[in-house]
Amino acid sequence: MSVSIPYVLLSAVLGLSTSVSYASTPWQLSQTSVKGQLQSELQCVTAPAVGDFQNCTLKLNSTQTLPSDLTIAMDGGMPAHGHGLPTAPKVVATDKVGEYRIEGLKYSMTGEWLLGFMLQSKSMNDKIVYKFSF
Repeated sequence: MSVSIPYVLLSAVLGLSTSVSYASTPWQLSQTSVKGQLQSELQCVTAPAVGDFQNCTLKLNSTQTLPSDLTIAMDGGMPAHGHGLPTAPKVVATDKVGEYRIEGLKYSMTGEWLLGFMLQSKSMNDKIVYKFSF
């Protein structure tokens, strides 16, 4: 990042920092599954950013008990650019019922993204799609 000399001088006079820092603000989205079987929340420690691995959790809520054989596969990408995620994230169950940790999620650029979660079991076949921009 280039900083102009007048900005540096003004910053020094006013006692401002010339470095840029961003606050860690929690970020979340809610979405109903395509077939309406589940409510979900995608919760991340911070808003999406380029380059860093994201620290996110997927929470599933249902009026019925979640199937014990439920598996969740994840994919995503940028439809406008015709590419997927730069990594292959995994969805891993936590100790809490209906809560899953997302490991290895990273974004390569700003813009409009889709994240899709395929939910499969003997009694369920549904998906959740989140659409967002940053």
